[in-house]
Amino acid sequence: MMNRLIDCGEDSPHDYYSEKDLADLEYLDVPGPKKGRLGSMILEDPISQLNAPKPIVLDVNDSVAKAIRLMRKFRYGSVLVIDKGELVGIFTEKDVFAKTSSGDVDLESLKLSEIMTSDPQALEDDTATLAQALYLMAVGGYRHIPILKDGKPTGFCSIRGILRYISENALQEK
Repeated sequence: MMNRLIDCGEDSPHDYYSEKDLADLEYLDVPGPKKGRLGSMILEDPISQLNAPKPIVLDVNDSVAKAIRLMRKFRYGSVLVIDKGELVGIFTEKDVFAKTSSGDVDLESLKLSEIMTSDPQALEDDTATLAQALYLMAVGGYRHIPILKDGKPTGFCSIRGILRYISENALQEK
């Protein structure tokens, strides 16, 4: 037994719209989605509006234990990793679970460079929009994206921060 999802009337024995059926429906005035503040906010607002928190920045030679202590103390889900002042990686909660849960690991002697995610996607503070951040997060499966100003890490955006910004600002008039 076949379920008919679309009833095209007696003249159409198909379970889909024919070209004639679609032509008959053209007169219907179906309202489109409303364009409101939320849509324009996501597309136009720069990530600088997030007031992103200052990142925890550690050197590639710092220990994983140090990173975890700081992440717990400040309730951050990530640490940005630099080498000679340049962003070279990100260390996240996912890295802790995925790369240290296999057994006996000495977190004090394990260096961030050994388990960080190298060359992370990053966004420039002055030019990137919320839409670009959300796109990178969705496509890459990221929860944290470093924010750079003149190539140097100045913050990070998280999905939580974006949702907080949207909830606080979506209903306001521009």
